[in-house]
Amino acid sequence: MDELELIKRAKAGDDSALNFLFQQNYKKLYGFLIKLTGDVYLSEDLLQETLMKAMTNIKDYRGECKFLSWLIRIALNLYKNYLKRQKIIEFSSIENYSIVSDVKEIDERVYEKIQVENALKELQKLSYEKRVSFILKHYYGYSLEEISNIMNCAEGTVKSRIHNTIKTLKSLLGEKE
Repeated sequence: MDELELIKRAKAGDDSALNFLFQQNYKKLYGFLIKLTGDVYLSEDLLQETLMKAMTNIKDYRGECKFLSWLIRIALNLYKNYLKRQKIIEFSSIENYSIVSDVKEIDERVYEKIQVENALKELQKLSYEKRVSFILKHYYGYSLEEISNIMNCAEGTVKSRIHNTIKTLKSLLGEKE
């Protein structure tokens, strides 16, 4: 069954259709939140809050974007509210987050894990807007148009944020342009 049919059924009150939609998007949403927050426990809390909010507001979903995009937008709003409540400037570390890799050689897996963890740590130092734009583009493959819709800003702004983030990450990680 395709996503549109599942959404239609979920909006009509079919709990199994809604549950299936959540199952299809759970890992991607959770991974996004971990990359965004750098905190496994906060990510788990936000994930649960996002799913609860989506469940109670499924009838408000208009279908203007992918279901995952809608979930991400809910998660971003919850995260912004969390930051406002906590008045957080610095973000917590990601030491409890383990990176899974398909590379077969142990040395390569260790090296790759270190590289990815370093990149994620440096990503946490960047502004919220740059971090979200970069994660949506490079980890989830969203187009500039989709990201601009999720973040309610111009495509040029998104493009600039992504470009500057890449440049900054390369510099912070010691890579040459």
